[in-house]
Amino acid sequence: MTSIMKTALTRRKLLQLSGMTALSIPLLRTLLECDEAVAAVAQGSSRALFIYYPDGNLAPLFFPKNPGRITDLPSISGPLLPFKDKLSMVRGLEYLTTGSHEGGAAFCLTGSTNKSKLYSIDNYLGDRLGDGFKYKSLRLGVGANFQSGAEKYISYLSSGAIAPVQDNPRIVFNEFYQVPGRSAAEISIEQQRKKSVLDYTIRSLQSIQNQLGAVEKAKLDQHLTALRDMEKSLFSSSSGGGSCGGYLDWRGLEISEELKGYPNVIERNENFETLSEIMADIMVQALQCGVTPVGLLQWSHAVSPTVLNFQSVPTVLQGNASGHHDLSHYGGMGNQSGVEKFSACQFWFMTQLAKVLERLERTKIGDQSLLDQSMVFATTEVGDPDLHHFEDIGCLVVGGASGRHAAGQSLQFSKRSYNHMLITLLHMVGMPQNTFGDGSLGQGPIGELLK
Repeated sequence: MTSIMKTALTRRKLLQLSGMTALSIPLLRTLLECDEAVAAVAQGSSRALFIYYPDGNLAPLFFPKNPGRITDLPSISGPLLPFKDKLSMVRGLEYLTTGSHEGGAAFCLTGSTNKSKLYSIDNYLGDRLGDGFKYKSLRLGVGANFQSGAEKYISYLSSGAIAPVQDNPRIVFNEFYQVPGRSAAEISIEQQRKKSVLDYTIRSLQSIQNQLGAVEKAKLDQHLTALRDMEKSLFSSSSGGGSCGGYLDWRGLEISEELKGYPNVIERNENFETLSEIMADIMVQALQCGVTPVGLLQWSHAVSPTVLNFQSVPTVLQGNASGHHDLSHYGGMGNQSGVEKFSACQFWFMTQLAKVLERLERTKIGDQSLLDQSMVFATTEVGDPDLHHFEDIGCLVVGGASGRHAAGQSLQFSKRSYNHMLITLLHMVGMPQNTFGDGSLGQGPIGELLK
């Protein structure tokens, strides 16, 4: 039976025929005898989403006052309270690096100060989990390239080269679903073809049920149920947090692949909030539909020029004309006006993060939410931006991580290396290794965060 199956259905082909969804991965070892390394990752694997927001934070207004179970959150992180049971926050983590915003940008996802060996965790995981996916890792930005420079990038390939972040949602969307110039009718025909292939795949899997033992048959039954659930939602025009059929709400923005003018439509400050919503939709769809197992969503960049004066910003920022980085130099905790304005900026970013989490929560994969199956990590490049230090990094982790995250708690340490957090994230996606980045900066995970 093994040889027949290998001829009829390769590992890559099964992923393609089932919509390239991560739902297929748990069966690969049983049905296709994939190698031990792939199987080790496949069992209980989860999706990983990394989110960057700019210019640090105010630790007293970001972290819970007391360690232990999270029951309440202070002003900046308050929008995340609905997810308190799936959230962990760790105060006292520090970057063991030097410099200012730029030094922190290079460090926040790499855990390394050696510029010739920078390799960010988003691409590291993508290289190990992404075989058979359209993108090993997907990097989306909102103003991530606008008025930026090489020293402000946060994502790096295994070679140490900067990994580009795509700010144009039209380019990404067209790569997902269509070739430029195809009509809506042609796209509809393609969707129906994919549905037919999915039906064929399900029938093919059903045909081998009687040839399997009890354990393998039970796994196959679960897999077929999941595929049927996917079939119900895969081609709808709108569902949960997105659609796999090529639908996206552009929210009135006219965006082409070739952009003209300066600033162009995706660089204009007034479109930042709308683009944040669009990119979040695309990222959730990509994770839901098996386009990628790993994502990076980057809001602006270090020393951000973004002016937060959108309709949804807190009242204290209405009419604001100052760039985000300017407001991050708030003048110390005794400067009430400066604290109010900068904390309102970071509150807005946490509100955007909460919206992403809501999308993941309402998107169902089988009997779980996409958030249950995901590990979401949010971070920034400095600690207190007014002091330009790397202490009390405002990072957090959310999601079930397929049962590996001991969530719902706040921890507090004294000057603990941030590298331990990066190592913990690897454990949460089923890669229990002892170092990441510069091994001399810390070894082992934060055990309290793991089940």
